[in-house]
Amino acid sequence: MNLPVEVLDAVREGRCVLFAGPRFASEAAELAGRAVPDDRKLARDLGWKRPRRIMGSAVRDKKPVTPSVVEGARIFEEAHGREALVGRMRLALGADGAAPTAAHRIALRRFDRIFTTAMDGLFEKAAAEAGHPLEVRYRGTEDAGPPAEGTALVKLRGGFEKPDSLVLTRADYERAPLPAPFRKAVRTMLRREVVFFVGYKPDEEDFELLWRELTECYGGELPRCHMAVAQGRIDDYLWQKWVWRGLLMFTADPVECLEELDARLEAGDG
Repeated sequence: MNLPVEVLDAVREGRCVLFAGPRFASEAAELAGRAVPDDRKLARDLGWKRPRRIMGSAVRDKKPVTPSVVEGARIFEEAHGREALVGRMRLALGADGAAPTAAHRIALRRFDRIFTTAMDGLFEKAAAEAGHPLEVRYRGTEDAGPPAEGTALVKLRGGFEKPDSLVLTRADYERAPLPAPFRKAVRTMLRREVVFFVGYKPDEEDFELLWRELTECYGGELPRCHMAVAQGRIDDYLWQKWVWRGLLMFTADPVECLEELDARLEAGDG
């Protein structure tokens, strides 16, 4: 695994910020024997359908259409209501019955801030089991800084334990924009610290939406960031697309990545 020296040094010096993706939860669920849908399957399960082609359009075949979970959530909510949507999303992504993995435990020990777009409660469970102080913040928070002790977990899409906090549709994003003080704090953080994405895939909507919000906070293209790409190889198209935008990638699932990071830090490697 090509774990970046820049990340190792930053974690060692306490200036690395972890962005934990939904693969933390899906890996835990899979270890518990549960299958977890990827973005494309979940979007279709919610009711997303490929837009109809417009006859005579010269560009209709030029750009592939990616299934959208956000749009699927809108369709499902309109058909069945908000409570049903929350229940359906929790069934797919909540990791109920799964146990925290080594990735959750190591992340809590090694990082004072974890920003996540996952909506499950596995970090909270891991912290409770370890007696680790954890300050949970939701999307409306104005505080992006480290806590007085332990770790701050910033749930950017909300959590199933607090249904009113959930951001599932585009209308939810519009109703709950990131507060100005939070955006300012994130901008400062992006300038000063090393950002490490773990548990994401660069071709999924969840990561695209996160990157867009961080870019808006920063006010332009982000500084160099690092990503451990979960579950799969990085094809040439994605490599070129994201490297051009300043994202340096290598392949590793959350447990594999965090265990390697922990081992190398314990050994004084870097």
